[in-house]
Amino acid sequence: MRQISTLLMFVMLVAGFGCTQEQPITQLEVGKKKLLGAGLTIEAVDHLKRAELEEAETAAEKVEPRALLLIAYSHAIATGDAKTQEVEIPGLEAEYKQARSERIAALSNTEMKKILQLLAERHRTQDATIQILVDKGAEAVPTLIEYLGIRRYLVLRNDLIEMLYQIGSDGVEHLTAALGDAQTSSEVKVILTRLIGRINDPSAIPALEAIQSGSSPGLRMEVNIALYNLGREEYRTEIIDGLSDSNVDVRRAAAQAMLRLDNPPVDALVSALADSDAQVRTYAGRTLENYPTEKAIDQLIEMVAYDADEGAKEAAAKALIAHGAQDYGKQLARRLIKVLPNVSDPQDRIRIVLVLKKDALMEQIKNAPREHDDNIELDLYYYFQNDEQNDMVKEEINMLLNNLGR
Repeated sequence: MRQISTLLMFVMLVAGFGCTQEQPITQLEVGKKKLLGAGLTIEAVDHLKRAELEEAETAAEKVEPRALLLIAYSHAIATGDAKTQEVEIPGLEAEYKQARSERIAALSNTEMKKILQLLAERHRTQDATIQILVDKGAEAVPTLIEYLGIRRYLVLRNDLIEMLYQIGSDGVEHLTAALGDAQTSSEVKVILTRLIGRINDPSAIPALEAIQSGSSPGLRMEVNIALYNLGREEYRTEIIDGLSDSNVDVRRAAAQAMLRLDNPPVDALVSALADSDAQVRTYAGRTLENYPTEKAIDQLIEMVAYDADEGAKEAAAKALIAHGAQDYGKQLARRLIKVLPNVSDPQDRIRIVLVLKKDALMEQIKNAPREHDDNIELDLYYYFQNDEQNDMVKEEINMLLNNLGR
């Protein structure tokens, strides 16, 4: 009995020892680490070639080494590594360019998806990887659109949009097809509509007009904007009217469109500064930075001092700087200094001081009357000395006073 127990223990120990042995490192693993981790692109190519030809046996197993090889070729060309290595390996850059071109032509949908997965991991090869899909052109567009709608790839959204934009007119047919597809989410349809407007290909007009009647109010406004960008001036009035629409998605789209509208309606934009939605206020403020008007100053001061949204306050601050450079803005420094003690948030007080540090506002302070009861520079100094308790705000005011020569 004791002999049987000893034998069983021996077998278990041997089996356990076998399980703890490390698996051999593959050419794929080495090549991937050298490419994405160490930046040793030329060395990575050799390992990835062997991974594709020697290790991968099925089509599925070849997907990752093929995707990585294409990224390696692209990165080596883009960084100049391939050209630099020609001293030791003549003709290397030409070889890599030819291999890259052939592999892009043969790039499958599965390989494109693997490339997007790698892109989402944010490696040093990012720019070269993006260019692969741009160079693939129209054939890459359905996959790029698909990934726009996948939540776990939100990190790629801006990259996907820019890739589609760079592909441009070649991909418009796929973009309009996705607009008419019931499976495409409303969120993605909005993105695609904006893209079509940016790409500026008139061939998309019929498809845009076709989806207007059955679209949600927000998407319908986005379509109006895209059509206006494509030269359909008759949609301008509807876009402007959208600033006062009861639907917040409509107001947001219309307010964002003001940034690109020729001669936007300043009165409507001033009203939009008081909108209940922060995005609308922000877009209105950003537009008024480029189209200053005396009517906006009161509301911009209110925003920069008391608005609850950071983006809206920042837009208001930049707009105020533009307004301070106008003849009707000569009292702006005085008004900001007067409001400063009433602003509760230290970050908002810093923002106001940063506006006051701009050249036009500093000139207003320097040229202001020097009477004791009407000296805004003295008011600022007394506030700095007696009332301000936050060290960061005090530091900014001190720098401003020093710049004024006090």
